[in-house]
Amino acid sequence: MTSKLFSGNAIRSIVSSSIGNTLEWFEYTLYAYFAGVISHLFFPLLDPFVSKVLTFGTFALGLAARPLGGIIFGYLGDRYSRKKTMTMTMLLMSIPTTLIGILPTYETIGVVAPILLITLRIIQGVALGGEFGSSCVYLYESVPQKYRGFFGSLSLTGVGCGLVLSSLTVLLVESVFSQQEIIDYVWRLPFFVSVVGSLIALYMRKNLLETGDFELAKRDNSLVKNPLFEMFKNYKLTILKLFAIFLTTQISFFVVFIYGKTMMIDFLGIDHRKAGIFILFTVLSYTISTVIFGYFADRINKLYIILFGCVGIFCCSIPFINSLLISSTSMVLTICCMMGAFIGMTEGTLNPLVSESFPINIRATSVSFCWNSTAVGFGGGAPIISMWLVQTYNDAHYVAYFLMTACVVSIVFLTFRILKIRQA
Repeated sequence: MTSKLFSGNAIRSIVSSSIGNTLEWFEYTLYAYFAGVISHLFFPLLDPFVSKVLTFGTFALGLAARPLGGIIFGYLGDRYSRKKTMTMTMLLMSIPTTLIGILPTYETIGVVAPILLITLRIIQGVALGGEFGSSCVYLYESVPQKYRGFFGSLSLTGVGCGLVLSSLTVLLVESVFSQQEIIDYVWRLPFFVSVVGSLIALYMRKNLLETGDFELAKRDNSLVKNPLFEMFKNYKLTILKLFAIFLTTQISFFVVFIYGKTMMIDFLGIDHRKAGIFILFTVLSYTISTVIFGYFADRINKLYIILFGCVGIFCCSIPFINSLLISSTSMVLTICCMMGAFIGMTEGTLNPLVSESFPINIRATSVSFCWNSTAVGFGGGAPIISMWLVQTYNDAHYVAYFLMTACVVSIVFLTFRILKIRQA
């Protein structure tokens, strides 16, 4: 690797982007991991199942705001500056997270409580939509071309680290405090912890340089007035092709990582602590996998890696549910680690693939659009669909069938795509 790669600004760019993603997802997934407590405190007068649906519905509303954030900050990133948008999104994410930590519950202020909660989640969604796309592009453009597969994957490694931290935090809380103490006040504390990290990330991002790609586009006068219009005009087919891959990555991510713990506790009868350990091992495996296969993304056709990951998710879906039903700890941990690794294989490799699919002058908008719109269209409703399937059929295997159906679509597309490339 060249010394340029390890220059002070390059290292600062990599670290600050990754820390930002880590904090964003730590803050964002705390909500999902405390879903049981939040449903009790903010939607208490409803049937427990309906209360949980509304809790995850609020989560989905936050996701629904992500495309708006992606469009706004993607436009700013493509028109004016990559680095400035990252500072703005970090700040925008931290404020509502802090406010959620001090938000009065339904018992205190009635129906205003869930309304405020939904509002803050929407603001978080806007911030996350802008942050993720901006950091993905900034990481991708901050290193030499031959290392962009690996370093482009680190945005997803940041996501994994955020999931690991939030899983560890919840596991620690549930191990130290009683359920009543958690409901009374302890659930609020982790929301405040992230504020310190956010201040550090803001300081680091303040001194970042603009990416070389964006500076080149400015010098060449190739920036466009409406990146979103340009994307839809000239890259519709590219977007559709990427969406076929995103179907599996987004559904598997949200079903396993966001809904998985709730399913284990509420429908499979696994206790909170054991479910937390299972999810922790899954996200650890995911995080490590994004690094490993990000490295191989610079050396192997990315489509092969993603195809293998989709096949792996398909093959692990039923064993994943079966292991939870049998409740054999060693078997569950093995299958969870495999499932996490396969999801990491698809997601870590996907980011550099998406980034390289679009030109510099519309890259921030396009990457943000692809990640955020599929998070809403495919991922946001996945936990609710999973809950409905289990509740309706009283069989968690239907969650596996849901995952497998998504995998089939992606596998068929990837197979045809690879064959077409080999024939060319």
